Amino acid sequence: MITSVKNEAIVVVGANSGIGKALLHLLLENNHVVYGMDIQPESEDIGHTNYKYYNVDPLSIDAMGPIAHIIEKDGVELKGLVNLCGTILQFKPIAQLSFDDWNETYNISFKSCFNSCKVFAPFLKKTEGAAIVNMSSGLAFIGQKNYGPYSAAKAAVISFSKTLAAELAPEVRVNTVAPGAVDTNFIYKEDGSTRFDKALYQKMVPLGAMAKPKEIASVIFFLLNDGAAHMTGQCLHVNGGAGMH
Repeated sequence: MITSVKNEAIVVVGANSGIGKALLHLLLENNHVVYGMDIQPESEDIGHTNYKYYNVDPLSIDAMGPIAHIIEKDGVELKGLVNLCGTILQFKPIAQLSFDDWNETYNISFKSCFNSCKVFAPFLKKTEGAAIVNMSSGLAFIGQKNYGPYSAAKAAVISFSKTLAAELAPEVRVNTVAPGAVDTNFIYKEDGSTRFDKALYQKMVPLGAMAKPKEIASVIFFLLNDGAAHMTGQCLHVNGGAGMH
């Protein structure tokens, strides 16, 4: 059985992402129990007794269900859920995308969020002050060529989260985070080059830099905890001023 100071658990779906890893460390440093999930068979060795990792396909709602019951069996309360999944598998104009191309990116970037919220929301409602944080993107708010299914999915995450915020209130708060470019594997090609001109992007950002994973993780951490107790249905933009909303 996992034990923690607060006896509260946070589920992180997409735990192996750059932001996911930064968030895991922040949560564990603050005495949370963390259950990580991702598609990869193994996770980074966090070296912490309060962390469990599960190889789960977030597109399978049946695969996620048993994890909720494992958490209950471990004797901890589910206090938070974070959904970080997202990918772009085909950088093509919409006219050149097949239906399969579209669905593959869209489902990973949105359906994974729907599935986990559907599975874990009933358990979150049992815990006072519970919260969900879903990952959107600044691309949900602008037109950017070759990002069609990803942008649509991340816009859907925001709309979905607002609906969920209304339906789960007052027991569970639901908010989203919409980062600009973040220095993770997401922005790099297989040859190590970036998918856009990184130096030019940083010149356009008023704060003069691309976000680091820990800077996005800290905003997620804020939304999970009591400092954000009166926030629900909101989308926080973290982009260094690249887009001011």
